[in-house]
Amino acid sequence: MLQATTNPMISLTLQDEFDAHIARQMEPQFETLSKTEDDELIIDMTQVQFIDSCGIGAIVFLYKRLKSRGKKLRLLNVNGQPRQLMTMLRINKVIPLITSAELN
Repeated sequence: MLQATTNPMISLTLQDEFDAHIARQMEPQFETLSKTEDDELIIDMTQVQFIDSCGIGAIVFLYKRLKSRGKKLRLLNVNGQPRQLMTMLRINKVIPLITSAELN
């Protein structure tokens, strides 16, 4: 699921699982985020325990839309299975995976 955030640097906070079901539910929000005027979006993945190919696809979709408009995307605190999958798919070579210490 997702959660509203109070940190002005974090655009979206994902929780628990980011699978096909959640990715479909979030399509409108990702579409809105892709049109942002901010120079950079940060998705907080601290609480994400599982991601599947549809979740990865949604993030890549957002990244491509942002990049085509000269904007950046970073993923915050990606750990466990999500980090392993993103590393295996080499997503981390394209979309920066950052820690809380790197936010500033």
